[in-house]
Amino acid sequence: MGQTKMVSLRLAIPVMLVAAVVAAGFTYLVALIAPPSPVDADHRLPPTASSSSVHNTAVPMRIGRPTNDEEKAVAAFQRAADEILKRAASLQASVATGGPPISGKVPLPKRRPLPRP
Repeated sequence: MGQTKMVSLRLAIPVMLVAAVVAAGFTYLVALIAPPSPVDADHRLPPTASSSSVHNTAVPMRIGRPTNDEEKAVAAFQRAADEILKRAASLQASVATGGPPISGKVPLPKRRPLPRP
């Protein structure tokens, strides 16, 4: 009885490999016969009434109303971000002129023996 189980396991692995190869070949042939249709990427939708009458102009949301604390915080954050970005351009330029690159050997730390308990 032990040999019949071993024979079935010996046949199972090659049978699975053959099935995988047959499935891959079938998939390849199906893709070869019926290639996917190309997608027209330049196709644009016809203009609608809302998109043709509206222009992309910035309209202030609160005309004549005082700004609340959240809008003030957003404006302050935006000003701070702009200042940081202005400094970043000059910062990278100053880092590049730090001096000549290291041309010699760099000393490495010496190995220390492992501490013993």
